[in-house]
Amino acid sequence: MKNKATRPMSKGFPRRVEGRISESRYQELVGILEKDSTLTMSELIRRILQNQPVRIQVRERGVWDLMEVLISIDIQLKKIGTNLNQVIQAFHGNSSSLEKFLLGKKLLAFQKELSKGQGILEEVLAKIQDRWLSE
Repeated sequence: MKNKATRPMSKGFPRRVEGRISESRYQELVGILEKDSTLTMSELIRRILQNQPVRIQVRERGVWDLMEVLISIDIQLKKIGTNLNQVIQAFHGNSSSLEKFLLGKKLLAFQKELSKGQGILEEVLAKIQDRWLSE
């Protein structure tokens, strides 16, 4: 028997229980875990043993990919917005015509970046709209 002092203790679950199951039951549990990556095998078995509901959070890969693109676009647009504000502040704080001309060129470049981001955003939103309206 192992000494209790050397055994790691899990905060909410101090007692360790081990057992064996059939290969078919194991494959069934693995199948459940493949559908929900937020669950661990231990958590799944604890829920089953405690007669708690097992809710599977299914993520449709296509929609998840679109959400990742939206998050990326959001980050890019925020960076562009920050840079745009800095250029506008410099524009208003500068009295030199040459400096204002150069800052105006930067503003034009930001406008092109924003237009490009807006186009990508519209494509992604159209895909999401098609998917939601088809359900």
